[in-house]
Amino acid sequence: MSEVPGSRRPASRVHQVSTRLGRLAVREYSTREDQATGSALLWHSMFTDSRSWSRVAPALAEHRRLLIVDGPGYGHSAELTRRSSIEESAEAAVQVLESLQDGPVDWVGNAWGGHTGLHLAATAPQRVRSLVAISSPVQPVSRAERRQIELMTRLLRVVGPVGPLRDAIAAVQLADPRGSLRPLVDSGLRTLSRRSLANTVDSFIVGRTDLSWALPLITAPTLVVATDAREDFTPEQAEATARAIPGGRWTVVHGSGVLAPLEQPAWTAETIIDFWTSLDGV
Repeated sequence: MSEVPGSRRPASRVHQVSTRLGRLAVREYSTREDQATGSALLWHSMFTDSRSWSRVAPALAEHRRLLIVDGPGYGHSAELTRRSSIEESAEAAVQVLESLQDGPVDWVGNAWGGHTGLHLAATAPQRVRSLVAISSPVQPVSRAERRQIELMTRLLRVVGPVGPLRDAIAAVQLADPRGSLRPLVDSGLRTLSRRSLANTVDSFIVGRTDLSWALPLITAPTLVVATDAREDFTPEQAEATARAIPGGRWTVVHGSGVLAPLEQPAWTAETIIDFWTSLDGV
């Protein structure tokens, strides 16, 4: 599972953007001198940060100027100090775009980032040129899952991401939770405060509402991506999601849990670039 190389040394700088959910760190990353093809915004999954894009960013930066976000409470962004929602994530994304981007972006979101992108594309269509939603179920978590996650949230708030909790998180995030990518997932968890981590889980997993209302409102070309190791978002569910979006497409990545950009970077980058290329001539 090799990384996807970029052919030139990228230009990179970090912006700090004030939003309704606190200060968000956004890394601007590009290998292109000519930005005629525009910009893409990348928003990561829960329990990770912007480093989860590190294996696909060099290839994607050959085709777009990238704005790679650390979501509220993660990475180099400010702590999340209160309960929030996917709606507020989308509103924070608008503030990022108002600060850093003229015109619409190609949105690429993994799980939490996909949920945020779906909401944004439905409510602020002028902001989204296209959308890739990776491992992003539109239904809320089930009652049984909610009870388990609520218990985990209480533990995270008290003791933080101790060993057994990290094991449980890795088992969902990764197809191979004991493989070489596990230290990267663990390191992202260790940088978070207990309060911030618990607030994000409570806000964006426990409190996630049904997003099916958004699907018929999305006018941007959309690619819905399922992974074969996530039980709560199957290929059949991805197909149904895509069919509910005008112009929606869907595909499946094999050998991955939630974090396809980390576990299958070559496939993920190639699929996103092919999708962008299909739009560039339109």
